[in-house]
Amino acid sequence: MCYLQSMKLVFCLFLSVISISAFAQNRVFVVEDSISGEYSSFSVDNFGRVYLCQEDVVELYYDQNDTVFTASLKSFRPTSMESSKSFRTLLFDQERSVLHFFDNTLTDLHGEINLVDQDIQQPILVCESFAGNNFWVLDGGMMRLIKLNKDLQFITQIENLVALFDHDELPSQMVEYNDFLYILIPNKGVAIFDIFGTFIKIYPTKATAIGVLNDYLLLQTGNKIEAVKNDAFLMAEFTYDIPPGVKAFYFSNRKVYFLLESTLLIGQYQKINSKK
Repeated sequence: MCYLQSMKLVFCLFLSVISISAFAQNRVFVVEDSISGEYSSFSVDNFGRVYLCQEDVVELYYDQNDTVFTASLKSFRPTSMESSKSFRTLLFDQERSVLHFFDNTLTDLHGEINLVDQDIQQPILVCESFAGNNFWVLDGGMMRLIKLNKDLQFITQIENLVALFDHDELPSQMVEYNDFLYILIPNKGVAIFDIFGTFIKIYPTKATAIGVLNDYLLLQTGNKIEAVKNDAFLMAEFTYDIPPGVKAFYFSNRKVYFLLESTLLIGQYQKINSKK
């Protein structure tokens, strides 16, 4: 009896994966808008405002994708930016180990924050934490993970991560979403932690970029994005085909954003009409 129930469960799971896969395969990305420019990074907030970085200038677009605000960063060159909190955008310059927080008018909130001055030896990645005004920093010098509050005090510190990140290439991306913290290690996989910094597992992948969508971890490999459910992180449940040459991507506000060499594409995945 138990055997039959187990087989029935496996069969149901198999059918659900097949149906989800068919759902993704029957949809195609349709471009609805675009913003031209050779941008190095971008982010999107919860209200659909688009922040784009071109060398030392940040531009903010909204509504009909008209430029609403611009800010000159002078010697500050962001290597990453994040607008997951609607009231601020985080910009991080890995080379200089400094970060800035801007509001939604691109006004600098706190001035330059030098992470080395906060006893962080080699900050290589920074991302927002959804708990309050906190944010995460991955310290490559001490191989530790640190969460800081708005007063730049350490509130969480996970040390001895040498074995986890002892690899030929340093981690390249970090994001927290839906109670999980993801760190991409090129050619190795995604290190997955809970929001308290407890290590869960490494999901093996050759992905070059990661993202999130509802209950899924998104993995970009070549011209495809795989979606892995966060209930167990077992395998990709479905795949999106994406345009060639995508440098970064973001799923937000029922829209999909793809950053290419000279443009940002904005659109949606729509169902293919199989009728002739």
